[in-house]
Amino acid sequence: MLAPAILYKDELEKRFAEKLYTEDAFYYNGYAYGNIVPTISVEDNRFQFAILDKDKVIGWLAYSIIPESDTICNFGLMGFDNNITVAKDLKCKLEELVKNHRRLEWRMIGDNKVEKHYDKFCFSHGGNKVVLHDVTKDELGYYHDECIYEIVNG
Repeated sequence: MLAPAILYKDELEKRFAEKLYTEDAFYYNGYAYGNIVPTISVEDNRFQFAILDKDKVIGWLAYSIIPESDTICNFGLMGFDNNITVAKDLKCKLEELVKNHRRLEWRMIGDNKVEKHYDKFCFSHGGNKVVLHDVTKDELGYYHDECIYEIVNG
């Protein structure tokens, strides 16, 4: 279940802090040593949600809307537990966004365990994927691709 993130600000910041210095943080931030905890706040055209399993915070989802072009972008996603609810809630929200907006775009670091799911979702909606090769380096010195997805309606 999705709930406004501001209602769970302290818990979300704590859960993010627990993920610092992990592989998950690399995939979230997109670069090695990027130890950033997002600012949980209310901002114009920025939507942030806590992902809940009953009353437990298990994830975070955020995105922005550019009203002039009806584009959904600047996605952020973090699952704190290995819980299928994160994937289900994300898919439901993405389906809603595709249905109600003209354009969606998002990026992710290649080799992320969710890449095949993003591919499937994007292609099932007639979207495109562009792969930029060897864009970012992890802390072990290995380079990773960056994947850019877009879905444009009508």
